[in-house]
Amino acid sequence: MKIGVGLHPDRGHEVVLEEARQADLQGFDSVWLNDHMMGLRTAHSAAEPLDSFTLMTTIGALTSHVRLAWGMLNPSFRPAAVLAKMLATLDVLTGGRVICSIGAGWLKEEYLAYGVPFFDDHDERIAHEREVIQILKQAWTHPAPERITFQGRYVNVQDLPFNPAPCQQPHPPIWIGGDSPATIELVKELADGWVMLDPTSLPTARAAADWPSRPLTLMRSFYAFVDARSRQAALEQAVAYHAEASARPGPRMGSAEEFVARAIIGTPEECAQQLAELEAGGLNYARLLTTGLAHQTQLAELLLPRVAQL
Repeated sequence: MKIGVGLHPDRGHEVVLEEARQADLQGFDSVWLNDHMMGLRTAHSAAEPLDSFTLMTTIGALTSHVRLAWGMLNPSFRPAAVLAKMLATLDVLTGGRVICSIGAGWLKEEYLAYGVPFFDDHDERIAHEREVIQILKQAWTHPAPERITFQGRYVNVQDLPFNPAPCQQPHPPIWIGGDSPATIELVKELADGWVMLDPTSLPTARAAADWPSRPLTLMRSFYAFVDARSRQAALEQAVAYHAEASARPGPRMGSAEEFVARAIIGTPEECAQQLAELEAGGLNYARLLTTGLAHQTQLAELLLPRVAQL
């Protein structure tokens, strides 16, 4: 199992850039940003969020090893062919470290505020996402001097000599996020990876007769709390963080019991074993969510070596 780590762009550019630098040195496989035009808190500030693509380009310049991913790229914020060019450029500049992790988008408030068209129907957003992904693949695999034309319901490209060709061949991996039936159908059709939210989605999807035989990265995100002393000490970390985070404005985290049930908690050996059990069930990638750089460092020092041993 490979391990990525979520960053904290909401805490300012100096914090997030240092988290990324350290993740690059600590052995994480990837670093992750959100892709939102507005903050998710009810009280907005003048400081955040930063544009995720500009920020990720800076992270790519400051790192050498970690792959670069978003949870998730919004296909509506940038014209499809322009998004293809931006991702291909970043892939070239970073020597092939881009993961095109993409989702349909959901926060209607930011669409309306920035004048971006929003489809209220979820399945229509998936249909738009499907055409964007088709354009990405077509552009990346048919670069100039070839020319491409695509005429869809939502996306149109006419006689385009696309460049640059991405570094990764045939193209940067495309990981699709979400658990809706329409999303899972899109995963089966076009994805190189699936970023799921609902832990019950995977066994049902993999049991379907039309589940693809091609290799797929299957990923979930977890808070992880590890303590070398005991599981109880790690559990106390988790409960304390839940209480602190629940007091802040923003999306609700659910009850402490629900939070603990979703998290990876224990000694290094226990946490590594939990990840191994998830891997046995089909999962092969985890994005760890942290409380900050000190927590990230703790996971790198205590958990990553144990996972490597397994």
